Amino acid sequence: MRAEQVYQKIRRQKIIAIARGVDESRILNVAEAVFAAGIKIFEVTCNTEGAFGMLKELCKKLGDKMLIGAGTVITAELCEKALGAGAKYIIAPDVNPNVIDYCVSRDIAVLPGAATATEILTAKRHSASMVKIFPAAAIGADYIKQLRGPIDDVDFVAVGGVSPDNIKDFFDAGCIAVAVGGSVIRKEFIDASNWPAITELARQYVKSLPL
Repeated sequence: MRAEQVYQKIRRQKIIAIARGVDESRILNVAEAVFAAGIKIFEVTCNTEGAFGMLKELCKKLGDKMLIGAGTVITAELCEKALGAGAKYIIAPDVNPNVIDYCVSRDIAVLPGAATATEILTAKRHSASMVKIFPAAAIGADYIKQLRGPIDDVDFVAVGGVSPDNIKDFFDAGCIAVAVGGSVIRKEFIDASNWPAITELARQYVKSLPL
């Protein structure tokens, strides 16, 4: 899948689910639970044990209905492993030119993590067209809105502390999407195999998205 196709899907769907620290035996259940709520973009972080096996399984079982990608990608080597496992996009916690260049040269969608104008523009100079604004809630929607003034040609995805109560604030500030993780994919629900509870939480986020 070409990078622009992924970016377009993120713009349309407006929400990404992040799985971090989930046991490999539960990952399909988790992905299916958020999919049942209407979330069709799913990320497994590379600092999750067994992440690459999970990516392979998810792509094999759910790749026809969900867009599967890798997060917490901090090196080009991790990019190679994640893409080899089937990941269709790469998300990073920082602006690492090696990661961005690796993806751009291969027409792979990449979302570097940034929190300042310098970081965002550094990512842009390496041809990133979409960035993860992190930690979004700590930075605040007002801060993000002010960044949009001078930086209006890079898409922002808000990550970190996003809730149904503040989703609208981030979109009003100029974000085109959000990502949610532990607030939806809760350990206590996974431990109890309470997949409907995860679906219900995810549905609250989906209902809060702008039309």
